[in-house]
Amino acid sequence: MSDIVTIGDATLYHGDCLEILPTLDKVDAVVTDPPYGINAVLGMGGGYKGSGGMWKGQTIAGDMDTSVRDAALNGFAFAASGSLKMPPPPDTKAWVVWDKGAHTGAGDLQMPWKPSAEMFFVGGDGWHSEKRIGGVIRINAVAGCVGSANDGRRAHPFEKPVRLMEHFVCRAPDGVILDPFMGSGTTGVACANLGRKFIGIEIERKYFDIACERIDAAYAQGRLFV
Repeated sequence: MSDIVTIGDATLYHGDCLEILPTLDKVDAVVTDPPYGINAVLGMGGGYKGSGGMWKGQTIAGDMDTSVRDAALNGFAFAASGSLKMPPPPDTKAWVVWDKGAHTGAGDLQMPWKPSAEMFFVGGDGWHSEKRIGGVIRINAVAGCVGSANDGRRAHPFEKPVRLMEHFVCRAPDGVILDPFMGSGTTGVACANLGRKFIGIEIERKYFDIACERIDAAYAQGRLFV
């Protein structure tokens, strides 16, 4: 049985999203950073290379292929980050490039280019904006060592900036936002900041607890960016 925590307009589940999703009553859009399906083994900063670090050698639940990602997105309007190494989710209608800034990543050290961009795949109906905008978002990634948060470290190896998730949350179909791969709760923080109802699901207990703390802080402080 899953643990369920309610904080403000957020309902947070600790458990397997594929087991919990059929029990949910109403979801209007998914905004998420799912497993990319690339069977990643983490390096020192969350990449593939490095001689040490806090996440070295860790793997990601559900990252063996895209089956978990695709099952969780099926039937929903979605904005989901991903890798060009794997096919996009079925029913993808738009590709948005996230320019993460030149400070990020190491990638293949034999190549002169850093992996400083990622994709977001967007599907379903109801996405909106006051005017049409370009398909490149320029928001610096959360640095590997942030002195003002978590004793100088990210809360999650692939933690996304709150502003990035707000970009999609504020353009999502009206109603309830779901993140079935909640991680450290960034989408939930974005929803708290923007006054959107949120459902989050996280399979790993340590990240579920971190997400609860961050979302609670967002409601307590009125707006949270870290």
